[in-house]
Amino acid sequence: MNKMLKALAFATSFGLMFLGLIILIHLDLFTGLLIFAIGAIYFFKYLPSNNKEYLKENSYNVIRIKPKLKK
Repeated sequence: MNKMLKALAFATSFGLMFLGLIILIHLDLFTGLLIFAIGAIYFFKYLPSNNKEYLKENSYNVIRIKPKLKK
């Protein structure tokens, strides 16, 4: 559930950036830049990490099953 909420926040921040760009072009420069900047801050905050230690800790493949070998 937590990953789903992070994905939703990531998509919403992208939408906020796009809305700021539309407002910047068509309505008001300052308001559009402000909305775009807020969206960009949250976009880079929720951007997925490529850190290998983080990926190792939060992986679904943490259980390793060793096969039983007959001697």
